[in-house]
Amino acid sequence: MTGRGAIGAAALLVAVALPAAAEARMIDLHLGANAGGMYGWGTTANTQDMYRNAAGPGIGVEGGLKLLVFDASVSVFQILKDGNSATLITGLIGVDVDLPAGNTKLPNGESVHIIHTGAMFGVVLGTNDIAMAPVTNDQLAGKGFTSRYRLAYEYFLNPFMGVGVEGQFGYHYLVGASGTVNNSADHSSGYHIMALGSFIFHLGR
Repeated sequence: MTGRGAIGAAALLVAVALPAAAEARMIDLHLGANAGGMYGWGTTANTQDMYRNAAGPGIGVEGGLKLLVFDASVSVFQILKDGNSATLITGLIGVDVDLPAGNTKLPNGESVHIIHTGAMFGVVLGTNDIAMAPVTNDQLAGKGFTSRYRLAYEYFLNPFMGVGVEGQFGYHYLVGASGTVNNSADHSSGYHIMALGSFIFHLGR
């Protein structure tokens, strides 16, 4: 990217983020339940990919803390299918921007319709079955780094509760069940997508 292109991209990000920051809550402690499906695929030849093996419908929970546009969250997503259950435990940190859509307001002045968009990066643990705390290496199908770009719509029922839908796209790089970082034979990389419906609680201003 040229210097002029980089400046233009930065200016666009500022133009989007600053009005969003003015609309967004300063602090948002959020906890949600979700349901939907995940599909993944690997790009490393001759290596099993955890997301591909775990692909299917599921339910989950996600909780986190957001300060303006900066968000940190932890999620657990349980795949529900016969003979190949799996659990994905993910911790992410990054930027999530709230964009008001339409003019309808809650009594406190906040927008009823919100578009969420942003990118986050972090770590993931995946198991071959329903995870049992504490999660130990013998439960793991893989672990490593993951990312998420999401585009979501949320309808606020009141200042504390919302329902929404979202799509996610991400890249992952994983160490296999052996957990050996220097054994590249069981390392895999690839991509994954998710589609979810959510019911979310919010606390903060």
